[in-house]
Amino acid sequence: MTTVLLTDGQQRKTLAAARSLGRQGLTVIVGEDTRWATAAFSKYCRKRIVYPHPRTNPRSFWEKLMEVIEEYHVETLFPMDDEISELVIKQQDQLKSSCHLLLPREEDYRIAADKGLATGLVRKIGVDCPLGIEPETEKDLENVSAVDKQWKFPLVIKPRKSSGSRGIVYMTAEREPGELENVYQEIIRHSPFALVQECIPTGTKYDVCLLYDQSSNLKASFVQKEIRHFPLDKGPSTVQESVWRPDLVEKADAIMKSLHWKGIAEVEFIHDPRDGKDKFMEINPRFWGSLQLAILSGVDFPWLYYRLIMGKSVKTVSLYQLGIKCRWLFPGDILHFLSNKNRWKMDPPFFAGAKKGINDDILSRNDIMPLAGFILAALHYLPDRNMWRQIFDR
Repeated sequence: MTTVLLTDGQQRKTLAAARSLGRQGLTVIVGEDTRWATAAFSKYCRKRIVYPHPRTNPRSFWEKLMEVIEEYHVETLFPMDDEISELVIKQQDQLKSSCHLLLPREEDYRIAADKGLATGLVRKIGVDCPLGIEPETEKDLENVSAVDKQWKFPLVIKPRKSSGSRGIVYMTAEREPGELENVYQEIIRHSPFALVQECIPTGTKYDVCLLYDQSSNLKASFVQKEIRHFPLDKGPSTVQESVWRPDLVEKADAIMKSLHWKGIAEVEFIHDPRDGKDKFMEINPRFWGSLQLAILSGVDFPWLYYRLIMGKSVKTVSLYQLGIKCRWLFPGDILHFLSNKNRWKMDPPFFAGAKKGINDDILSRNDIMPLAGFILAALHYLPDRNMWRQIFDR
């Protein structure tokens, strides 16, 4: 029986992958830097692994990873989030002697993961983007002062690497002379060569989810519309709906094909109400948080990804159920509800539930223990200010 190792067990997308692969009869191992990992409590998880934190102790993490792969005869590895994806992609040649992988080249990943490099690439191939500058040298930083004088506000300053809305700063028209340059200089102390872009008015966001084989052929596609977020408007989505947008798939495919992509990716767009165009926002070069919705809609990305990794044939999947909704209730949509002044007018209503067609990323009658895992993790991290900052500062 094939053994699959999933990293980042605290993430809801890892739970979705564990359920998907477990239902297919695979042996699923879930890893995390704590034993309090939501996905590790799933009935589809056969073994939980605790490894050193990949950012603070990458060498020990790598040693533990190789040890687990050898001890449990792991046949394939799914790096589920950014930090581990980057480590694994850099060392994939070494890993390929121990297990099967389907990952992009390091140089392609570097471009996709860097908002500045990705935006520059997208502009070159003719896909609409927000007006902005993406400094790459010290000389380019001189352009920031010109932006302050020539561009219309509001503007947004983005770190080149971040998730959700972490590190993003908005500059309004109500500012002091030279304030943009001063704020920018403070930001680049922590995020070198951050981007400066026009701030697009609140518009609908779309996520194009894609899967490529070893030859960079598109094998699966799916589009979701973001309905609710936390923090409001600018944070990660807490409710999503499956929609049909082949035009966005075509644009996203052109972007990823230019990178000769292999494996999983998500490309984000936002509808600009000023000119009616859907504009590129960023590439997430790994699995996305709301993976469960795609699976429920009929595009089982983890299972398709596994089959491609193992060299098995996969028919191209581009059709799926439309109008399927799914949400991140714990804690995302709860926090949205508490912070939304129009909470009683939301569509879909907060209390709609599964009977009215609102599915959930974590809750499942057939696999109830992940909720207990989430609650135990929340209690465990209750005194940890850094952990809660990770949840609220997004």
